[in-house]
Amino acid sequence: MAKIKYHSRKFLNKTTGLAAIETNVESYSWSSGGLDSTVSISDCSRHISLDFSIYSKKDLDEKIKKLDLLITELTKLQEVFIENADDLCEAMDEADKKRKESNKKRKSEVVEVEL
Repeated sequence: MAKIKYHSRKFLNKTTGLAAIETNVESYSWSSGGLDSTVSISDCSRHISLDFSIYSKKDLDEKIKKLDLLITELTKLQEVFIENADDLCEAMDEADKKRKESNKKRKSEVVEVEL
């Protein structure tokens, strides 16, 4: 079996923060011909690590299905965000407006009490 080695680290935020995804794959030349593989995702203080190690034909099939399911669900999540982006932005704008009005009202009440 040919040696397989792959490593990738991509940062998820454009400018700041510690969010990243890192993938590692390394095969072994020992008799079983397996490989160790992990996907690690970090975001601020949260971190998960997913195991994709393969030591048998059954493992290979299971790991391919595992990846397929993850990709499918992440794609669906992205589609929900895209489909609802306008409504979400509108709701966030309205919440910001109410928050600003409430803060302005509180500040004027504080000024009146101090006088």
